[in-house]
Amino acid sequence: MNLLGRLFIVLIFIGSVMFMSISIALYATHTNWRENAMILEKEKVDLTKKLADLQKVKSAMETALNLEINIRANQNVALKERINQLIQDDKDLRDDLDQKNEQLKQQTVLADSAITEMEKLRERYTVANEALLTANNDWMNMCTKLIQLTDEAHALAIQVTNYETISSKLAKDYQDAVKVLISLGVNSIDPELYVSQPPAGIKGIVTEVRQGGVIEISIGADSGLIKGHHLDIIRQREGRSSYIAKIEIINVVADRSIAKVMPNLNRGGVVQRGDEVTYIDVNELVAH
Repeated sequence: MNLLGRLFIVLIFIGSVMFMSISIALYATHTNWRENAMILEKEKVDLTKKLADLQKVKSAMETALNLEINIRANQNVALKERINQLIQDDKDLRDDLDQKNEQLKQQTVLADSAITEMEKLRERYTVANEALLTANNDWMNMCTKLIQLTDEAHALAIQVTNYETISSKLAKDYQDAVKVLISLGVNSIDPELYVSQPPAGIKGIVTEVRQGGVIEISIGADSGLIKGHHLDIIRQREGRSSYIAKIEIINVVADRSIAKVMPNLNRGGVVQRGDEVTYIDVNELVAH
């Protein structure tokens, strides 16, 4: 066998393989046309039924649409009539507005004249009101000053009465004291000799200690203290009393006093807060 024969054999084999592949593909894609035709016929019947139903719906919708069109047409006619009526009303309103504007212009002229007159009256009122306020302020100041002077006069009258009462009482107390001193055989009745003697039995505590030997105590003028009184500082510790120092009152108010430690009578102790303040009558101790 020559080369050409071999070539034809190979070509024939390749063609056989190709035809076999095509046959297999055609078999795989084979369709049952009768069954498809029956399915299509059924779908045709269903679609025909649906078409009939849609025709009925279409007829009903056309009927409703025609009815709606008639209703809208009637409404359109009524709307046109309403528009014509509104146009006429607008014309009437414009005419009435023109009349009102003319009346407003006339009233505006009258109002401007009234405003001008009102401004003049307001200026006159302002001037009169300022004068009235000035006079009222002057009167109020005079009344206030009169009240103050009256209060001061009453206060002064009360003070004078109090001073007279106090003066009378002091004069009587002085006379009684002089009589008592004379009866006790005291030759001199100079008050300066007794300024350092505070009331008997007076007691207080040290509330504050300051620099320079200055202290503050818890008793004052309400307890009978005056500037110049001498007091004693006592410290109570564990049931024992220690004498610390003697102080002199240098300033007094109602409920407290300022005092200064007397260096020459200090027993070497340091005054502390809480120390007891009292008066020790040396003459009484000697007598006992």
